[in-house]
Amino acid sequence: MGRYKEAPLGYECPYQNACPHLGMSTTWALLEIKDARKQRENQGLRRHETEEYVQALEKRTRELEKENADLKARLTQQHRLRFKTNKKAVESPPDTSPRKRGAPAGHPGWQRPVPERIDQSVPVDAPRVCPHCQQEGLEPTGHLHTQIQEDIVLQPRTIVTEYVHQTAYCPTCRREVFQTAPEELRNCSIGPVAKAMAVYLRHEFNLSYRNVEKIFSSLFGMPFVPASALAFSGQCATSGAELYADLQRKVRAAQIIHGDETHWRIDGKSAQLWYAGNPGFDFFHADFSRGSDVAAQIFGESFGGHLVADSYAAYNIINPEGRQTCLAHLLRKAKEIFERIRLLPETQQDPPAIHFCTSLIDFLRGCCELGQQRNRGEHSFQKARDKIPELENTRNELCRNPLRDEEAENLRKRISDPNRDGERLFVFLEVNGMEPTNNHAEQALRHPVIFRKICFGSRSLEGAQHLTVNLSILGTAKRQDQDPVDLIKTILLKGTNTPLEKLYRLEDLPVTNSS
Repeated sequence: MGRYKEAPLGYECPYQNACPHLGMSTTWALLEIKDARKQRENQGLRRHETEEYVQALEKRTRELEKENADLKARLTQQHRLRFKTNKKAVESPPDTSPRKRGAPAGHPGWQRPVPERIDQSVPVDAPRVCPHCQQEGLEPTGHLHTQIQEDIVLQPRTIVTEYVHQTAYCPTCRREVFQTAPEELRNCSIGPVAKAMAVYLRHEFNLSYRNVEKIFSSLFGMPFVPASALAFSGQCATSGAELYADLQRKVRAAQIIHGDETHWRIDGKSAQLWYAGNPGFDFFHADFSRGSDVAAQIFGESFGGHLVADSYAAYNIINPEGRQTCLAHLLRKAKEIFERIRLLPETQQDPPAIHFCTSLIDFLRGCCELGQQRNRGEHSFQKARDKIPELENTRNELCRNPLRDEEAENLRKRISDPNRDGERLFVFLEVNGMEPTNNHAEQALRHPVIFRKICFGSRSLEGAQHLTVNLSILGTAKRQDQDPVDLIKTILLKGTNTPLEKLYRLEDLPVTNSS
């Protein structure tokens, strides 16, 4: 009879504690075998976890190597774009007790010295109408009011004018009054030409107020404190407020307008200097915000003209009739991506992305050249516009396949998406006189950008607003071939009554046929 394969139910081996075959306790041996099996299972699990951890480390290493190569490529690209000095900036300790602005308490005010000579004397008739309350029928009193005003001529010398006023008694004001001569600034010891020249030197040649004072002191022998030059700029901006408001109205009524913005600082805080204009006029606006609310304030929420700008989304709120994306920005972006990819190791380069960037560069250059040929008269407006379907097909062929490089793929989506720049690439061919790039706004902002690097911004919002008014007026005067010094002089003399013809000739403003 064979042995049972399994022990009967309830059977206990009498040799379980001392098995003659094993030479040891059976119970202990079985526990050891069970523990060994459990340890083997745990070792296998740990080995699997270790393998997964090693694979994750290898993946992370590859990502870091790729990121390191990308950062090295970007660093090399940036070093090629700009020059970096090796001198370390010496950080000054923070001033725990900042000095209060202005003169110390009790400091006596500065008074201009009385001129030693009088070059000419201008008699002024007694007023028939009170300059304060407009009371008519005034009678001369026979008394004289003398005012000495020092001004400059466009030679290294000054001319001192004494205005001898005949006074009249005003029964409403209950005092003697006098009227102002045509070239006289009322109650001012510095004349309008000197003030106009100071404003012009400040905003056209980017001079500090101290350097403006040095020029007047050394060239004209006419000293004044730098704070006076600051006051001249504020006076010009306040008096030119109506001209500035008219420029904003022209921005909203223009058929073609260029828009852009650049960084500015106001009292050490980040701000923005906005620009809107065309070859006929300039308009600047300073604001702490770079949001769409400022764009709506400048252009209006229903701008009926055509806008040339970059792809900044803040301009979407104005809803222009047509909007042209600056092709120069896209061209520059494609060049940057191409240079960065070529600086990567060969194994990390994306050949389709390189081909896309080079093809896009040639394509955008061809579009810009087409616009220049139309402006030169080599192509008619209709012939240039008929090329839009061909250009769209070429663009769609370039953007057909997705790219592995992240930035190149984003650029591909950007120029092919109708909700982004897809419908804004060829608007310049549909509107006669429209440019494919925003070079006009870039050049207009170049002057205040250099000014910012010299003066580091404005000390107050009011000062920044005065700056934008003066920049707008002077920029428009240059575009209209007007004498800026004579314009500022007229603004100081006439204030808000300055005629628009002194700023620009209406017939010279560009009128664009957008049909």
